[in-house]
Amino acid sequence: MSLNRGIVAKYKADNPYIIKVSSTLPLAMVLTAECEEGIYCFDSPEDALKSEFFEDVETGNLKKYLELGVNEFPVIVPIIVSVVNIKLDNENNEDKELMKSSIIEAVNALRKASSTINKASKKGDPITYKPDIIVVPDYHIGDLDICNSINTVCTYLGARTFFDADAELNSEALAFRANFTSDRITLAKCGLGKWNITLNQTDFYCASAVLAFLRVYIDGQSTVGYSKSISNRILPFSSVKYPVEFIAGKQDETDSLTEKQIMSFISYNGIRSWEYATCTNTIWKDARRVRIFDLAAKATVDALFESVDKDIDELMACKRALENFMADLVGQNVMVDGFKVYLNMKLTTQTAIDEGRFYLEVDCDDMPSPRLIEVTYNKVSQSAEKIYKMFEEA
Repeated sequence: MSLNRGIVAKYKADNPYIIKVSSTLPLAMVLTAECEEGIYCFDSPEDALKSEFFEDVETGNLKKYLELGVNEFPVIVPIIVSVVNIKLDNENNEDKELMKSSIIEAVNALRKASSTINKASKKGDPITYKPDIIVVPDYHIGDLDICNSINTVCTYLGARTFFDADAELNSEALAFRANFTSDRITLAKCGLGKWNITLNQTDFYCASAVLAFLRVYIDGQSTVGYSKSISNRILPFSSVKYPVEFIAGKQDETDSLTEKQIMSFISYNGIRSWEYATCTNTIWKDARRVRIFDLAAKATVDALFESVDKDIDELMACKRALENFMADLVGQNVMVDGFKVYLNMKLTTQTAIDEGRFYLEVDCDDMPSPRLIEVTYNKVSQSAEKIYKMFEEA
């Protein structure tokens, strides 16, 4: 049929782009085991634990932490496991220096995890996921080189991590906290304990793994779980490695930690997480806020990618898509109503337009999460008339 004569039917959409925060937020863990080293990806921690690759593992911390996720934080979320073999010295003890180097290499390998061949894939397919959370249970504790490598990779990927200060004293936690200025890191004072019925003793778990699993568990509670705080959550543990005194409504030992954005674990009708912040003193010290804006930005890039190098109509479609996205977030109580989507005229100059560069901005504010609720009872003397009436009616 000719395009110049007759009837031509087409279809188009004024708003072809839909921006939505993904509910698939992969967790990456660097774990030790006696199996083939490399990066494995599974659909869930349970799939990883039951896989043929890990079923015969008896050494290292791999099974310990995968079982933690399966038994205490049952989630279905992609998990990337970067396996490091335990290196031994001539006396058959763990070679700490060689292990340190191997751990750092395993962390750095996660930079390219999304394009790395998945050792768990029989077809040899790439992983395709980028980690949203990266943790290195046990081995990062007290080691600034490993901690800094984790922070660097998280910054590169726009991911986040959790550190365990393993501090008996608050002063030790504060000293460790002083090493970091990053909105990628959430620091906890120490680990948590659970009774081991096989060994008849308490096993302690690195806070980095506990909080990583708690984060993805809260994510899965609703479509906007990613925007919720993980502070003041009851945890399935029986003890805190180094307890702090907590007195509800009074000054206590948690206050000095909270002031420096350090999470503690308190006993108050159960063992609870207390504080959820990053290691920075800016407005981005709220770890919940950082994650909301992180994931909103990622969703925007993914959704609007197809509009690049297209017609000018696509720019208008991008604006409408952003407005719809923000309206959705307002409706879900993630953002406060009153947002604005506009073209930054100062940056979008005639020269920029000639070069095809357009700068859109979104003014918005995340819905606040109350961290302090103060109630004051005021004694006022205004009862005389009611007392007189009560007396007369007696």
